[in-house]
Amino acid sequence: MRNFGTYPITVNYNLHTRLRYQHNEDDLHRAGRYVEEKQLDIKVNTSSDATIENNLWNQELTEYEQAVCNMLRKVEGNPVGRMVLGLINKQTTVWIIPKSDAELKADFSAQTWPLNYDIQPGSVARGVGSGDTVILFDPKLGDDTLFHELVHAYRYSHKKFNPICIDIINRYGNLDCGSSEEFLAHQMENIYMSQANRPLTTDYYPPDNGTATKDEIYDFLLQHVDRMEALKYFLRHEYLAMLAAHTFTNTAYNPFRDYGTLEAKLLQGFSISTLPELGAPPVQH
Repeated sequence: MRNFGTYPITVNYNLHTRLRYQHNEDDLHRAGRYVEEKQLDIKVNTSSDATIENNLWNQELTEYEQAVCNMLRKVEGNPVGRMVLGLINKQTTVWIIPKSDAELKADFSAQTWPLNYDIQPGSVARGVGSGDTVILFDPKLGDDTLFHELVHAYRYSHKKFNPICIDIINRYGNLDCGSSEEFLAHQMENIYMSQANRPLTTDYYPPDNGTATKDEIYDFLLQHVDRMEALKYFLRHEYLAMLAAHTFTNTAYNPFRDYGTLEAKLLQGFSISTLPELGAPPVQH
């Protein structure tokens, strides 16, 4: 278990502790004993494999925690990453824990949720809540993914995490509901990548999640009005977006900085002069 610098971040290798208690959590959930399930989950996520008899997993514990700390140093070395790290509420703790190989094979991504999540009876969902967070992460996912999850952790730490629906196309080709929180984290991730002159991606959601240029992504935003409304929403209500708009003025990709120009381009030839923010009633005209 390692603390990272002066930030409220703890890297905790607890893989085998988690695997040992997974069936207990599953049994409690099936029995409807949700409070006990959560209490056990909190205990597991804040316990280290260093406590397992004979220090059995010491080598992989050391390798994982060192790898994640090295990745956090890379995030900190990027001004965008350093800003997000510095804004996480210091009255909370971000727990970074490993994914198992089986979990990674099933879903090659990271997840973030509140440590003390709000119970949703009958559901395994743990995304509602605030305060301390857990990031389920494997270093193979890269520093850009870790940064993305840290944006979620920042939002949870300040009780701001509040997904609003944006339109996406699901795996079956049907219109579905995506999350404004993923949109924010993805935009910040692209600014992070642009600051380092690394490839950008169009959108968080497939099939539009391939690499693209700044102009191609701006065209995508202009073709999806709800994404533009989401930019406006976060510029009005999220300090991180406001700060990014005014801080990274020389970063090539920065739609928060460029929002005014993008909105004016979108509304050319229309009778309205401004877009509503995401979630607001439609503009009457």
